[in-house]
Amino acid sequence: MNVSFWGAMLSLLLVAIVITIFPLLRIRQSKSLAYKTSNIQLHEEKLNELNIDLQEDRIDQAAYKIARQELDRELLIDAPIENKETAALHYTAEAKKHPALALAIAVFIPTLSLLVYMQLGMHADAEQEAAATATAAEKTMPSVEEMVAKLEQYLQENKGELKDWVMLGRSYKHLGRYGEAANAFAAASELEQNPQVMLEHAEVIALMNDQKFNEQAHDLALKALALAPDNVNALWFSGVAEFQFANYRESIKYLSQLSSVAEQDAEIDRSLRFYISQAREQLIAAGESVASMDELLPPVKAEPLANLASIKVKVDVSADARQNFTDADIVFVYAKALTGPKMPLAAQRLTLADLPATVVLDDSMAMMEGMNISAFKQVVVSARVTRTGAAIAQSGDYIGQVTVADVTSTDEVTVNIDSLVP
Repeated sequence: MNVSFWGAMLSLLLVAIVITIFPLLRIRQSKSLAYKTSNIQLHEEKLNELNIDLQEDRIDQAAYKIARQELDRELLIDAPIENKETAALHYTAEAKKHPALALAIAVFIPTLSLLVYMQLGMHADAEQEAAATATAAEKTMPSVEEMVAKLEQYLQENKGELKDWVMLGRSYKHLGRYGEAANAFAAASELEQNPQVMLEHAEVIALMNDQKFNEQAHDLALKALALAPDNVNALWFSGVAEFQFANYRESIKYLSQLSSVAEQDAEIDRSLRFYISQAREQLIAAGESVASMDELLPPVKAEPLANLASIKVKVDVSADARQNFTDADIVFVYAKALTGPKMPLAAQRLTLADLPATVVLDDSMAMMEGMNISAFKQVVVSARVTRTGAAIAQSGDYIGQVTVADVTSTDEVTVNIDSLVP
């Protein structure tokens, strides 16, 4: 709140107080004429008129004498026997000062004004300032494309660190530029043999190949698993890659180690059972003996994998929206801060054929350090289907959104894609 505002407010308040209490403090300088004085003046006026009538011969001396006696009697009857000041007190109203009431009003008006302002004005100001701050943050925060361009320029001029190349690769992946993402992850791997980087490299190669692992992606997944045998993502990617390469026993070996994870997530459990059951059928058809499903996926209770903020999102699409797209069209599921930067805090990519589906958005998907779900209390989760595969919403896309009031809540949220992007 600036000084000029407070000055103007105090000036107006002072004017209001003065206008209100001035009549209560003022002493009236002119009093109403006393009743007695008024009668004397009236008598003198009548007497003057009577004298004029006598001088102009409108009445004779005898009539004048009688009229004069009558006027004197009226004066004696109407004028009380008291002095002029007491007659004024009897017959006129005199204004009095009220200093106590004036003081009460002088205190009451500012106090009431302050309380009303604190209840309404400061609350409104706080909301306006918060909205202005959020709007300014949105305007000053660069878009994903701008950040990618700056990062590209930086890496062209500098060697860069592992985190720089990983950030660039994830940004390319979010934008659907999988070839460039693969090159960025390859550059990161040259700096350090990191299992997570290898897995993300394998993922974007599979995305380039209609979600199929080729030789390069297959080898990357197995190398990552060799470096981190207990890594959940490494076990998953290796199991799926081996399944696609018809190495069914190896696929079961890796995927069955995720049984404790399946206990916590029904969607993971369904996926594991699909791959393992298919692999079992292939092995049984080939005459090999395989353990039962209950043995491969025992109901084991496990602790959470990581203490990361995550949001479980059930995604579906309306019939009206689905008829405008093909099963191969891309679906983006992502979370953004309710107020603040426009950059996605976490994102998943699906196809329309995958819906309905349940995905998990968590801190591990952040494209920039500090810009993750945990950094914000409230987020908006969106799901959008697009023909072009563009990361930015375009006219003709369909979208669905829901606000998550508390990212620490474990409740599943549902997003239905049903609104046309104009």
